[in-house]
Amino acid sequence: MDVPTVPCAQYRSGRRLLALKLQLEEDKDLEPARRAEIEAEVASLERELGLD
Repeated sequence: MDVPTVPCAQYRSGRRLLALKLQLEEDKDLEPARRAEIEAEVASLERELGLD
């Protein structure tokens, strides 16, 4: 059986993306500046992973 492989860096980026999205969903009291930082990192990770 062929198991698809994902490079470690790509896997880690994907996990980071999920964690950041979860943080944005759950933490409604984030400071606007921090929220903007997280959203920028999410956008960057999505571009890196080809999800944009």
